[in-house]
Amino acid sequence: MQAEVRELTKKPLSEAEVRALAAKLGGVHQLIAPKRKAELGALGEEELVRHLAANPNHVRRPLIDTGRQLLGGFTAEVRAALEKELK
Repeated sequence: MQAEVRELTKKPLSEAEVRALAAKLGGVHQLIAPKRKAELGALGEEELVRHLAANPNHVRRPLIDTGRQLLGGFTAEVRAALEKELK
């Protein structure tokens, strides 16, 4: 499997990229970093898209696109899914 690393602080996501990732992950609220959920959870979808594009540190990381699915964060569930993909 080929890996591409993108440092969001150096190359932030565009609004279009935020929308595309949100569609794969199950909604833009799934892209919010866990420590920012309380602060940003009340924002509307478009407002949140603009905010995440402008504030890359508020985006959940890592985002891992396996080609079949997009995984967000590095929880036990994500690690298990990634392990399954690598087999």
